[in-house]
Amino acid sequence: MASTEAESKTGGPAVPGPSIVPPGPARLALIAITVAVLAQTLRFSLPQLDNFADSAGLGVAGAAVLLVYLAGFAAPLIRRAAGPRGLLLTGVGGLLAVRFLAQLIDPRTWLVFIGAAIGMIAVAALYEGARGLSGVGFATATVAGLSADAAVRMCFATWDPVWRSGIGPWIACLAFVGLGAAALYRELRSGPVTAPGISWRDAMGAAAFGPFLALQVLVLSSPAFVASSGWRSLTAAHVTIVAGQGLALAFLASGLAVRAVPGGVCVLGGTVLGIGAGAVAGTYAISGIEIVPIVILGQVLSAWLLAVACRAPLRRAGTGGSVLRIDVAAALGGFLIAVTLVPYQVSALLPMPFPNNLLPGVAGIALGALAAITAARGGPLPARAPLRALTAGAASLTLLVGTLVFTVAVPDGTAQAAPGEDRVRIMSYNVHDAVNQDGQLDPEGIARTIERQKPQVVLLQEAGRGSLLSGTADVGVWLSRRLGMKLIWGPAADGQFGNAILTSLPVVSSGTARMPKGDWSQIRGYVWARLGVGDTTIDVWSTHLEGGEAHGDERARQIAALLRAWGGAPRTVIGGDFNTGPGSPELARMTRGTDLRTAVIGADPAPTTPDGERHDWIFGSDGILFSDYDVPRSDASDHYPVAVTVRIQR
Repeated sequence: MASTEAESKTGGPAVPGPSIVPPGPARLALIAITVAVLAQTLRFSLPQLDNFADSAGLGVAGAAVLLVYLAGFAAPLIRRAAGPRGLLLTGVGGLLAVRFLAQLIDPRTWLVFIGAAIGMIAVAALYEGARGLSGVGFATATVAGLSADAAVRMCFATWDPVWRSGIGPWIACLAFVGLGAAALYRELRSGPVTAPGISWRDAMGAAAFGPFLALQVLVLSSPAFVASSGWRSLTAAHVTIVAGQGLALAFLASGLAVRAVPGGVCVLGGTVLGIGAGAVAGTYAISGIEIVPIVILGQVLSAWLLAVACRAPLRRAGTGGSVLRIDVAAALGGFLIAVTLVPYQVSALLPMPFPNNLLPGVAGIALGALAAITAARGGPLPARAPLRALTAGAASLTLLVGTLVFTVAVPDGTAQAAPGEDRVRIMSYNVHDAVNQDGQLDPEGIARTIERQKPQVVLLQEAGRGSLLSGTADVGVWLSRRLGMKLIWGPAADGQFGNAILTSLPVVSSGTARMPKGDWSQIRGYVWARLGVGDTTIDVWSTHLEGGEAHGDERARQIAALLRAWGGAPRTVIGGDFNTGPGSPELARMTRGTDLRTAVIGADPAPTTPDGERHDWIFGSDGILFSDYDVPRSDASDHYPVAVTVRIQR
């Protein structure tokens, strides 16, 4: 990549200067690696920011997050003080340093804030370093970086290696950081490339990177999202993503993306992209096989719109205003990442005044609108375009190595044997997206806590499968593989956040549903399974009710819906986070007029949260006897698990 030493004056021609551009592979590598590391930084920052909000309060956390994501607007100041090379070193070099430190000491709150802020500056640095590269080249490198990132994540079953220790995660870290540092060094040693004089209109194309990356993190490059929303295996989900990325790379290589296109066509493309993203991501989203073509088409559309939008900001000549305008537009793009992802993350926990499906939808439309601003520029198709397209698409198949590693890797866990032919150990556990009390993503801590109780059935709440709260990791699938248990998934708030059942027993039948809801706040739900135990069966249910003292009426309505769905079946265990304590009228509703009774009778009424609350309960119906009730202490979640041995009466 090459940097910009000279800036043009407003309304005047670009200042002439040498244009010594490093060879293509080095320039493309720096873009690809920077984008991949930026995506990793965004993912590991989200759980920590949520943990910070829990401890500092929403007001303080909101102000802090706002300042962090506005840090990109410091890019023009850095350019003035240290020049374009200083901007590159601060943005890209700083981002690589944060990634190395995060692997070394685990992501900490202070490091997350610094990393997210530097990441916003890195967005502007990307455009500085890519000066003279075509929009197609920039988009190609960006898609390639995200493809490599997704492939590496699949090797670790979507649990980002930044959270893990061992040789494998360190190899992944050093590969990204080492190659990025080498490409940055090559760039800093290269000669300058003349900056274009550019209008505000053309500069705004640089903002397109923000909604593009937000859609990639949330939907298009998230294997866990495709798996949970599409009801596909994680392997099939990654194959879908690779297919989309391969088609996107082939389209970019074909030369079709360099053709001049009316702005209205870009707006149409962005609208299609936004409608598709909004339809599959959010509380009121569709699910099923329809996800697959939407993700594949979304990859192609988003890559094309990014290529179109970035033509003007990256060109090497022109007249107009200062190059600082590109920095401002890029900073706006970084802020658009937060505008999309942060409210979407909050919507999983707190009521919103609108359906969260609007956020990815608006991101897609914004990407199209920003591309439309600079759309009417292009060129003829390059020679050998079909061969380039075929080569780029075929090369993307190498990304399936991540799926291969995931598929052939031997799971660590072996399911626990039952304590007797008519006995089952059952645990109910709000796993808080596998984020521990220090704000670290730690599925292994959850797995160890479960293993110590040796359950055959685990009723999970707040089980993330691509949720931003868990850094888009597929916690459900990871725990299933780690413990050697089958996963039964029950989406609730959206397709990536809900309830689940893990079991080593035979599954006879299962189902899931959501509670009725009249506003745009989080939808609660439940998941159930009928499991074989010897020559009989047991029904198990996992649920999570509305929280907050002011929502007792809502919990009562949810309990009524839960009881209607249950229907009084014998040999039933219902467990979960009921968000209410002993003596509450909502909890009394579970046992009044039913044959349900709590497992805590005659046992130690221990708190189920570190602050002394008792929100987690297990109930049983006729045909069920409880014993060995336990609430083991663990800091792997913000709740303690509740475990009990169930004896099934004939």
